[in-house]
Amino acid sequence: MEEKLIEELDPAFAERDRCRKSGIPVEIAKTRRLLLRETIMEDVPKLYKMCRQPEMQTYMEPLQQTLEEEMEFMEAYIRHMYAFYDFGLWTVLERGSGEIIGRAGLFPSKILEEGVELGYLITADRRRRGYALECGRAILAYASKTLDIPELHVLVDNRNLPSVKTARRLGFIMKEKIRRGRTEYIHLIWHS
Repeated sequence: MEEKLIEELDPAFAERDRCRKSGIPVEIAKTRRLLLRETIMEDVPKLYKMCRQPEMQTYMEPLQQTLEEEMEFMEAYIRHMYAFYDFGLWTVLERGSGEIIGRAGLFPSKILEEGVELGYLITADRRRRGYALECGRAILAYASKTLDIPELHVLVDNRNLPSVKTARRLGFIMKEKIRRGRTEYIHLIWHS
């Protein structure tokens, strides 16, 4: 019985599972200029510092209060999120420099029931270079081909016009506006 189950297991999924169990971050995609891979603990201080910059906090959820709390949170995230969903938010690295320049990926929506959202965040000093579009395209290909996810969502604060523009360039189509508290979101949807 166990042998039959192993034969039916997708080899690519089995390899991702093996990597995670061995503590090796799964490489999600390589583009001409970027590498997207699962976040590792060594990334967390750099990501925390990047996300604490005032220009980065306008449209993102708050981080933990301290780096120590963020490290604890991310240790659990890395251990459980990727294994449970086979996706999550990943680290974006510039291939030429090897430098961490953002986070992007997929996550279960807190607003849309059963929805999976695409999110992208590029550090302020690397914006306006097409990196969000480049990693967004790679993630859409990964979601469609590897994860077989037929539909993705983007919820963007309606004041974040560059992000709306990026989502539209990725092929997302506006569905509706959603208000949560004081924030109005533009809900865009993509089908593979």
